[in-house]
Amino acid sequence: MLRFAARRLAVAVPLLFVVATLSFFLVQLVPGSPAAAILGLNSTKQQVSALEHTLGLDRPVLTQYGDWLGRALRGDLGRSYVNGQSVSDALGQALPPTLSLALLSTLVTLVLGVVLGMAAAVRGGRTDRTVQWAGSLGMAIPNFWLAALLVFVFALKVSVFPATGYAELSTAGFGPWILHLVLPVIALSVANLGQIAFQARAAVQDALGRDFVRTLHSTGVPRRRILYKHVLRNAATPVATVTGLTFIFTLGGVVVLELIFGLPGMGNLMLRSVQTHDFSIVQAGVLYFSLVVLLVNLVVDLATAALDPRVRVR
Repeated sequence: MLRFAARRLAVAVPLLFVVATLSFFLVQLVPGSPAAAILGLNSTKQQVSALEHTLGLDRPVLTQYGDWLGRALRGDLGRSYVNGQSVSDALGQALPPTLSLALLSTLVTLVLGVVLGMAAAVRGGRTDRTVQWAGSLGMAIPNFWLAALLVFVFALKVSVFPATGYAELSTAGFGPWILHLVLPVIALSVANLGQIAFQARAAVQDALGRDFVRTLHSTGVPRRRILYKHVLRNAATPVATVTGLTFIFTLGGVVVLELIFGLPGMGNLMLRSVQTHDFSIVQAGVLYFSLVVLLVNLVVDLATAALDPRVRVR
């Protein structure tokens, strides 16, 4: 297992370097100057040039890249062009809401998806048709439309949940934290639920048709034990892979929902930074997202290898 993990890390590190390099140079292609965006429309060319010199933006691009990469390798991501705040501090404040939303949504999707998929595969008939219909409907509903509907009904009309905002778990406690995340989690989970349910259904159906399951039935092993001990274990590998992809897609879909629910997360921060040409935040944000994606892929690979030892020799 250690050699397998080392091989995966050997692939992940160069990939992270490539993503960091691409993010830096692609940001340079964005029209407009951060200095001009900071100073506003009434600024003069002399003022813009002076600020660019102060920020080091008048140096050759390769020089800027070498300086940025060297500092990034030391853990120094620089400071915001707009307000001078440490980039690490800005991302550290924005990351918890985004990760809380993505992790909770993925957990809810995984649990409900496996339960529904397993019920559809085992019971069949009306249950199977209902799960397939509901899953297809959920995948067809845009999450931003569902988010707006949830806010209108459960925050404005019924006033059960807060419409916007975020409560820190460490300061406000579990109750306010979870209340602010219920509606965003539902809006994110509905679209992904069908994917997990369909994958779990197909995997369980495939496992139920295997020879070892028929052998266990013939030897008198209880059906419940067969399902939970043997069938679920064999169905877990494809479900784990899809769950990792679901988490990654969820990270990409939080931007709009953070705007709707007023969450101070990475999506909100990245959007503001793009609008204000705060490229230091944008570059570091892309680097953080890439690191999270690579870590998730590594965890999924290790989980898959633990569930199916054949994966380790591929």
